[in-house]
Amino acid sequence: MAGLASLISVTITAFLVIVLARTIWHKIDGFLETVGFAQGYGLVPEAWAAPIVRALTLAEIVTVLALLAPGLHQIGGFLAAGLFAGYAVLMGLALMQGRSRIDCGCGGAPQIVSAFTLCRNGVLAALALTTAVLPAHPVRPAEAAAAIAAALVLAAIYAIIEKLASHLPHIRQGNL
Repeated sequence: MAGLASLISVTITAFLVIVLARTIWHKIDGFLETVGFAQGYGLVPEAWAAPIVRALTLAEIVTVLALLAPGLHQIGGFLAAGLFAGYAVLMGLALMQGRSRIDCGCGGAPQIVSAFTLCRNGVLAALALTTAVLPAHPVRPAEAAAAIAAALVLAAIYAIIEKLASHLPHIRQGNL
């Protein structure tokens, strides 16, 4: 059973690293756009948005490094869960304040903050917690390759779901 748990852990970890790497790249490559998204949430003074985006980018980088470091894997899982849950809380607060037309700023296909993005972040947080509590025993190279391939498949499915979700506002309005 420990072998299967380790494979699941490696798969989930690789998937989370892919998701976080994409968000890191989005924040770095489109920094000003991301700052604009953060300002759209309306939860902090506009002048704070850029330093907060920088801090979140650094937190995501630290999280990826922790997920990849064998001795820090569990901490990385808890950090990732905290990031995803924290982002969900911020989205929920913005929605509760009536800001229903803001982009989540997560990278990938543009998505309006909605119940879907809240649920997505809940699932990502649950996966991060799962990888934090699963044993992280070494796996053989063939097992690692299979786990990474599975993570790439999950990432492709995730990207497809996100692309479809980016069309939800148009579907709801009958604009397709």
